[in-house]
Amino acid sequence: MRKFICATLLLLHLPAGCTQETPTDPLAFCANFIEVAQPNAPLNNYGFNNIESVEKAIQDLQKLMKEPPDEIAESAEKVVNLYIEILDALLASSPDNRPTVLLEFQNKINDSIGSIEDFEDYGESVCGIDFETESQFPTTEIPLDLNN
Repeated sequence: MRKFICATLLLLHLPAGCTQETPTDPLAFCANFIEVAQPNAPLNNYGFNNIESVEKAIQDLQKLMKEPPDEIAESAEKVVNLYIEILDALLASSPDNRPTVLLEFQNKINDSIGSIEDFEDYGESVCGIDFETESQFPTTEIPLDLNN
């Protein structure tokens, strides 16, 4: 009977131990964000006549979303998903129809302005990315441990 109770307690604690999420690493996220935001990154150099370049840009966006910090996870997911949706729609349309397709997303873009600003603010204030200049490398030093 004692073995049964111990086994039951162990089984009850095992799933709880396995389901605990590890905290996200803001430093790793910033490293990915900086990489994706670089002027020579696929996200800044795709062309709709080159499907592979758009696919690489989408892969970069998906890589960025693997583990966003909790404080911007919702905003980041919304922005990245919208960006991917727009890229997919533009890629599927003819060159002459792309302005019209982009206009169809205007309401979604307007609804996402808060998330876009949160995402941009995080990139600037935490990751040190300067979105206003040609070179988007960090302008401030990134601390080695953002958790402290």
